[in-house]
Amino acid sequence: MKNNLISNFLIAKIKGYIFIILTATILLFSFTKSYSEENVFTVNNVIVEGTVDLKFSRDRYIKKALDKSFSVLMSKILLRKDLKNIKNLNNEIAASLVNSFQIIDEVYAKNKYIVTFRVNYNERKVKKLLSEKNISFSKPQKISAIFFPILFINDEVKSLDENFFYKQWNNIQIENEVINFVLPLDDLDDISKIKELKNNIEFFDIKNLVNKYNIDNYVFSLMSYENGKLKIYLNTNFENNKISKNISYDLSSFNDEKKLNFIIKDQKNIITDLWKESNLVNLLMPLTINIQFKNKDLTDLDNLKNILNKVIIIDSFDLEKISINSSDFKIYYYGNPKKLKSELSQFGYDLNNENGYWELKLND
Repeated sequence: MKNNLISNFLIAKIKGYIFIILTATILLFSFTKSYSEENVFTVNNVIVEGTVDLKFSRDRYIKKALDKSFSVLMSKILLRKDLKNIKNLNNEIAASLVNSFQIIDEVYAKNKYIVTFRVNYNERKVKKLLSEKNISFSKPQKISAIFFPILFINDEVKSLDENFFYKQWNNIQIENEVINFVLPLDDLDDISKIKELKNNIEFFDIKNLVNKYNIDNYVFSLMSYENGKLKIYLNTNFENNKISKNISYDLSSFNDEKKLNFIIKDQKNIITDLWKESNLVNLLMPLTINIQFKNKDLTDLDNLKNILNKVIIIDSFDLEKISINSSDFKIYYYGNPKKLKSELSQFGYDLNNENGYWELKLND
C-alpha cells in the first residue's frame, strides 16, 4: 500500500513536472506531438525506459535518448567500416549536434516509465564533425529493388520454394532498412537458364530477369554451398550504378537455421552498404560550379538562397551577379554534378548543362 502511494505521488509529480533543458547546446525543445516531414537527419521512435522511484530524473532519460539516437543516426548514414571511427565520441559533442527533440509518447505503468523521443540533428554540424574526422557519409534514399536469390547445394540448383533465403529474406529485419526488397516469381525457365551458365555467370544477362518486374534496381545473389562453405556472388544495380562483390561463410550444416538467419542479415547489411557507397559524399575537398538561375523576381531569388542553405552537400555559395531575369551563382559543393542535380530536384529545381553552361530553373 505504501509503495503504491509513493508510486502514485511520483507519477502525479512527474506529470506536472516542467523540466528545464540543462544542456546549452540544445537549441530548441518542443513537447508537441505533431512534426514535419521525416528526413535522413531525423531519428524517430527512440525508446528509453526505466523504473519510477525516488531517484527518478527526466534529464537522465533525455541523455539516454540522445546517446541512443546518435548511434542510430551514425548507423544510418555511415558505412559499417566507418562506425568504429565515431564510436567513442564524447557525449557532449554528440549532444551539440542536436537541433531539437520532442517527446512523442510517455507511458507510466505501475513503477515503469517508457518514453519515446524524436530527435532532429543539424545537418551542417554533423557534416562538419565528419569532415574533421575524414569520414564520408551517405544520404541514401529509400528504394525498391528486385532480389534474386539463386541457391546451389552440392551443384544442384534449388527451386525458390526450396530456397531458405528466398523464403526467409523478408522475415529478417535490419536496422535502418532503406531497401524494399521485391521477391521474384518462381520461374522454372529462369532457374534453368541460370543453371546452364553457373560457371560463367558473368555472361548471364540479368536484364532478362529484371525487365518483367518493371524495377530498374536489382540484387542478384548467386549462392553455392559445398564442403562446409557458402560462397556468394553479389551483383547489384542501384540507380544505374553496378557493383559486384564476392563473400563467403563457414557453414557446417545447411540445417543451422540460426547461422542462416545471420547470413541473411549480414547480406542485407552488405547490400545496404553497397547502396550507401553509391551515395557517398566525400567531405575532403568541395568542388565549384557556376550556375545561372532563371528568376522571375526577387522572391524567386530569396527562395533559392534558402534552398541552397538546406542542401546538405552544398558547403557555401556566392551570388556573383543579379539581372532582371537571371542571377549568377558560384556554388561550393561535395560530390559530383549528378548528385547536386539530384539534391536540387528534391526541392523542385532542375539543373542542366546547356552548351557548356549550367542553368538552374524551377520545375514547371
